[in-house]
Amino acid sequence: MSANKIPSSSDLLGYSLLDSGKGRKLEQVGPIRIERQASLALWEAKLAKDEWNQCQAVHVRSEKGGGHWDLKKKFPESWVTQVGPFQLRTKLTSFGHLGFFVEQLDEWNWFIGNMPLLKAKLGRAPKILNLFGYTGCTSLALAQGGAEVTHVDAAKGIVDWGKENQSLNSKVPQDSIRWIVDDCQTFVEREARRGNKYDGVILDPPSYGRGPNKQIFKIEDNILPLLESITTVLEDKVSLVHFSCHTPGFTPRVLENLLRTCVNLEGMKVTSNEMIIHSHKNPEKSLPSGVCLKALRI
Repeated sequence: MSANKIPSSSDLLGYSLLDSGKGRKLEQVGPIRIERQASLALWEAKLAKDEWNQCQAVHVRSEKGGGHWDLKKKFPESWVTQVGPFQLRTKLTSFGHLGFFVEQLDEWNWFIGNMPLLKAKLGRAPKILNLFGYTGCTSLALAQGGAEVTHVDAAKGIVDWGKENQSLNSKVPQDSIRWIVDDCQTFVEREARRGNKYDGVILDPPSYGRGPNKQIFKIEDNILPLLESITTVLEDKVSLVHFSCHTPGFTPRVLENLLRTCVNLEGMKVTSNEMIIHSHKNPEKSLPSGVCLKALRI
């Protein structure tokens, strides 16, 4: 299958969390069964050891960061997995990532459902800024729902990956996402100087990251200055704020206090939730994986 060919439904296999326990999770990712870290899975696994032994790739974390995959057979460099509404290019990266964070699946569906309501209220396509956009799944959801999206990530290879994901999904308008390689703080400051405004912002900041010009992002040092800058590019009555986080200690209350320090959320419906990787085969072994706070004006 060529890299840009849209697979038929018969070609695709989906994602499934099979089990979790003892700090690990067992997943079926398209045609491949894998095992990788899950630090909060402190319980005992449910499936027998034989089931776990059938995995074909095990991620081994390095004490220096990153890690490697112990492969039991040769795999293609990448493949396409059906994850919720999207077909996504999937790879085994050295950090143990796959190219998508499945705990965001409920959020993608939330965006798809609420963008038409926001579009109807505004009388036009909402202009949404997606910061730390990674490989574009949230941008795909926003665009599929009818938004005009500006997607920003510091890594060119990751942005290119997002563009390929867009090409794989025919329900996503191909002219609806503007793909930007830049440091998020730098880009927001530049947009403010240009006088550009957005109806909403999405941000899912890492605990630590680097910009394309070696800018350092540490969430405890840089998130408040970034939020203060973001207010300069939001419409006076912002329509949407979605703030998610995987950093330990960043609870929904922390996210809300940070947002309310900078953004006027008066008149908006503010909700928060834990992000979950659902296990449909073993629901009691579903995994919490971060939190999010969302504010919507419709």
